[in-house]
Amino acid sequence: MSFCTDVKNELSGIRPSECCKIPLAYGFMLFGRSFSVKRISMQTNNKKTATAYSKIIFDAFGVTVPISSGGDLKTTYKAEVVSEADRLKILAVFDYGIAENIINTDILRRDCCFQSFIRGAFLACGNINEPEKEYRAEFRVKSGRLAEEFSELLCGYGINLKNTVRGGSYVLYTKESGAIEDLLTLMGVPHRTLDIIDTKIIKSVKNSSNRRSNCDSANISKTVEASIKQRAAIEYLKKRGKLQTLPPELLQAAELRQNNPDATLKELCAATQEHLTVSGLNHRLSRIMSIYEELKKSNVK
Repeated sequence: MSFCTDVKNELSGIRPSECCKIPLAYGFMLFGRSFSVKRISMQTNNKKTATAYSKIIFDAFGVTVPISSGGDLKTTYKAEVVSEADRLKILAVFDYGIAENIINTDILRRDCCFQSFIRGAFLACGNINEPEKEYRAEFRVKSGRLAEEFSELLCGYGINLKNTVRGGSYVLYTKESGAIEDLLTLMGVPHRTLDIIDTKIIKSVKNSSNRRSNCDSANISKTVEASIKQRAAIEYLKKRGKLQTLPPELLQAAELRQNNPDATLKELCAATQEHLTVSGLNHRLSRIMSIYEELKKSNVK
């Protein structure tokens, strides 16, 4: 199962306290497929979510909500309040269509009730991507005004969502891992926040390891390239009888490089009897390269 499915299954299984039943049902219905006199319904691919929708409406209002299923490639579950009288009874509780704002915040005065409302909204229209692939959580909302009011509510809890329009829906989303962690905690699944944190740690370790690996590869390439140039210069000096005329310390450096073609400067220093430093050996090899360059230029002239 996907991370989002796991989260929704867990959210569906949370039992709300008595005061939170109506807020949970409110979030579920308001952000579901339809919430009006003509129709109150939701549609989902998650059976547990559809069952939770049906159950909370029954618990909160005593209204039976049948669930139907269909679809050839992927099963879709639809839960709907069939009776118009039941729909009117439900809408009256929220003063829906009467109040100035779409969201009746009087229902959400307690923090636990607000938490349940957000949980219902997410179950109805929310989604979270796999943390290993991308940090992204979103709510797909029916209207721009509802999206605006909902965004303001979440902003009050420190969760800032961006908005866009996609496929005729208003999408509130965040790509910030911290905001996703706060959202999961707010909805009542704080241990899922730890999953995000674990993923971040693993990604950080992998990135660090890759950077070290790339750095090591680059250093190896530089060492090999430098060794090739140094050995070519030494061979050039040798063929022209100039190698033995070099000062003893340069001749020693040349012999070290010839005898240890793949060694790093640190490894070459360790192979000597004297206390030669890396910078000292590098200076000697650089002097050999300078002599080679000068000799090459004079021969060309």
